[in-house]
Amino acid sequence: MPTRLLKAWLVLDENGEPCCDSVLSVDGRIARTGWGLHDPSAETLEAGEDAIITPGVVDSHMHIAGLTLQRSGVDLRGSKSSVEIAGRLARARGGIAYGRGWSEEEFNDEKDRLTRRLLDEHVPDRPAVAVRVCGHLAVANTAALSIARPWERYPGLVDRSEGVLLEDAVSYTLEKLLGEAPPTGEIRSTLQALHDSGVQAVSSMSCTQWEARGLETIESQAGGLPVKVSCYPDYDQLLGGGWEAPLGGRDWSIVGVKLYADGSLGARTAFLSEPYTDDPGTRGLQLLDRGSLERRVREATGRGLRVAVHAIGDAAIDTVAEAYASACGEPRTCRVEHASLPSTASIRVFRAVQAGVAVQPRFRVSDWWAVRRLGARRSHMLYPLRLLHHALEGLVSYSTDSPVEPFEPWKTVRAALGVDCAWQESCSPGWNVPLGSAINAYTIVAALNSGGPASLLGSLEKGRPARLTGWTINGGGLPVSSWPVNL
Repeated sequence: MPTRLLKAWLVLDENGEPCCDSVLSVDGRIARTGWGLHDPSAETLEAGEDAIITPGVVDSHMHIAGLTLQRSGVDLRGSKSSVEIAGRLARARGGIAYGRGWSEEEFNDEKDRLTRRLLDEHVPDRPAVAVRVCGHLAVANTAALSIARPWERYPGLVDRSEGVLLEDAVSYTLEKLLGEAPPTGEIRSTLQALHDSGVQAVSSMSCTQWEARGLETIESQAGGLPVKVSCYPDYDQLLGGGWEAPLGGRDWSIVGVKLYADGSLGARTAFLSEPYTDDPGTRGLQLLDRGSLERRVREATGRGLRVAVHAIGDAAIDTVAEAYASACGEPRTCRVEHASLPSTASIRVFRAVQAGVAVQPRFRVSDWWAVRRLGARRSHMLYPLRLLHHALEGLVSYSTDSPVEPFEPWKTVRAALGVDCAWQESCSPGWNVPLGSAINAYTIVAALNSGGPASLLGSLEKGRPARLTGWTINGGGLPVSSWPVNL
């Protein structure tokens, strides 16, 4: 590879501090940084006067499989009624009408509900499934239910009358309907889209066997991947005895396992210590108790794997903290995914055991309705970014949970700064963070929390891969786009 010299208006290090205006790379690795560097043998690249450069962005929690399926299915985002959702699915091509992205919070009529019967009316002759944006709830028509029969495996998570599926019943039904993976070309397209937005590495959660096979094929055909991938298959998938896919290559590998302590606020399955304000009959779902978590953590870490546990509600987060207090070993061996409504007690435990915490700042924008679920008192502790950064210094990493949120890094940073959600109750200005904290969480900390191939990125240290991220900045000093810089 050639020697390359990047010239930029400003380069920020992994702490968001100005460090230089030039980066020199040799054979694709960082060789030197400084001010006004000059090398007559190097190919010189100009970043532009309105751009800053940072270490490569690492998305520490997203779903390659889910994003690929969404990109090949029907986009249901922005639907204003259940009838609109059903109509969009009716126009889907292929034998199965699959779509994702709707939210009842966006309906024009707050009493409007998507049901099996409505899907039957619009899609009577083939299976149809509409997955809510969070991925923890879906509605299926009669044809889909008849094929998948999810109630036989998850009787407590299926409402056959309304066609509503929760949690594991959602993924189980999709697996039965969709079967084998999308073509490898679609996975490659997803990876390229991530790269083109400035993402240089990801932690892919709930990594599937078809995803692993696709990554192996793409890497062998192209000699590498557009982004480095650290995979976290679901615990039962990897350790249940049925994993027959590859375990890794040069640019990707299985790093850990994913577990679920609860669901989502949107589906009212996040596990709370007190009932939901807008549905006092439920506290959500506890999917794993402390003892079950401890056993799984010990088994996984005993096999040299990291553990990433999804926990959104305060009761679920407390349960994870209790399990981690007795079962976690080395720093970052244990991770907490989301930690949306943490207690101060759980934060202290995560600090003590040095657990990585992967948060999604864009939830502050999209969950504008969350105060209805939780009430004003509890909502004060929702997505407390500044508190987490302060109490868990060097452990908080940023991510998008894509396809739940947009994967473009500049949108995540703006949400962390509080730019796009200042008017919302879910976006308390007291929890906004400065740019340096956001860069730190999106680069070096995200790389360390991810582990595996992603851990090679995130800083400007000599010898690291020269995979950087560029940011176009507007007149107000805010990012308006992001893009890759590969030297």
